[in-house]
Amino acid sequence: MAASLHVHEIPSEDTLAQLVGAATPHFAFQIRDRVRQYADALPPGHPRQAELARHLERLEALGYKGEAAGVTDPDLPPRRSLSEPGPR
Repeated sequence: MAASLHVHEIPSEDTLAQLVGAATPHFAFQIRDRVRQYADALPPGHPRQAELARHLERLEALGYKGEAAGVTDPDLPPRRSLSEPGPR
C-alpha cells in the first residue's frame, strides 16, 4: 500500500501540535497533506475541524513564505552567507 493511501488515526491535540510545531518549510506541504487527511476523516461539524484548519493555514504559509512567514522584526540577527570571507 502506498504511504499516501495509508489511513492514519487522528492524533491527540498535543501530538498534532508537536507534529505541526516541528514543521520546517521543506516538509510543510507533506505535513499539511497529512493534516488534511485527518480533517477529511472527520465529519464537517466536528469540534476539531477548527483546530485542523488553523494548522493547515499555518503549514500553507510556512511552505510558501518560509520560516519568516511575514515576520518583519526577527528576534535573531541575520546570519552571514557561507560564501562571505571571514572566520568560521
